[in-house]
Amino acid sequence: MITTIDDARKQSGAGPSANAMLARLARKYSFAAPRPWRLIDDAGGASGSDATDGGNGAKGRLKFIPWWLCSGAELDQASVPLFPWRSERRFQELRAIVERRTIDPVLMCRFACMTDGRTLGLPAILCREFDLLEWLTGRCIASVYASINGAAANVVVRLAGGVLGSVEAAATLPPGTPMDDRHELIARRGVASDRTVDTQVAQSSVYVTTAAGVDRYTDTDDELFGLDPQQVALVRAGWDALRHPEEHAAWRRRHERLAHLVELAVESDRKQQCLAAEGEAS
Repeated sequence: MITTIDDARKQSGAGPSANAMLARLARKYSFAAPRPWRLIDDAGGASGSDATDGGNGAKGRLKFIPWWLCSGAELDQASVPLFPWRSERRFQELRAIVERRTIDPVLMCRFACMTDGRTLGLPAILCREFDLLEWLTGRCIASVYASINGAAANVVVRLAGGVLGSVEAAATLPPGTPMDDRHELIARRGVASDRTVDTQVAQSSVYVTTAAGVDRYTDTDDELFGLDPQQVALVRAGWDALRHPEEHAAWRRRHERLAHLVELAVESDRKQQCLAAEGEAS
C-alpha cells in the first residue's frame, strides 16, 4: 500500500493547500515577511499569514496571484503576478542548457500545450508558452502570426536574432485530462526537450490501478511531498516572491507584456496578418 498526503486527501476530501505549504516553508526557514501576504490558488486560496497577523493584515497585504487568475486585470502595487512554470525543474534545466551553450545557437523552438480548459484556458496557455519562449531563449518576441479556432490556436513567432518559434495550444481535452505539453529547442548543435525522446506524454513515477480507477504519484519535491507538480511550482513561485520583493515591479511589467502578446495574437488572427511586437523580455 502506498501512503502519501494524497491518500489522506482522497479519504477526507481535504489536503494541504498551496497557502499552507508556503506558510510551512516560511516557518521552516524562520522567514519573517515584511508585510502580511496571501497566496491565491485556483480555489480562491486561504490567506497565508492571516493566522499570525491577528486578522488585521488585509490592508496593505501582498497578494501573490498565478498569472492565469489575473490575466485580464490591471494590478495594483499590492498584487504580485506569479509565473509558476519558471519554478519547474525541467524548464530551469532547459534554460541552463541554453545559457551554458550546451546546444548552440538555438534556431527554432517547437512548443505544444493542451489542457481541458478548466484551469488553463487558451489565453493562459498562450501566456505560458510566450513567457517560456522568451525566458528559455533569453530573446524577446519580435513578431506574431496566429490562427485561432475556438479554443485552439497555432502561432508562429519570430524572436530577436531570427530565432523561429511555433506554439500549438488547445484547451479542448476531455474534462479531467491532465495537461499534455512538450517543449523542444532545436539548435545548429544539438536538440533539447523537456520530455524523454521515447515518450509522447508525461510519465508518472507510480501507477496504482484499483476498482475506482488509476491513481498516479509523481512526488518530486521532498519539502512539498503530496502536492501535484503544478501545486509544487505554485508554492515555489510564491516562495521566490516572498524572498525577493525587489522583483515585484519587474514581474508586474512582465504581466503587462504577456497580456499584450496574447492580445496581439488575437489581433493577428482577426487581421490574418503577421504583427510586430514591442517591448523586451524579462
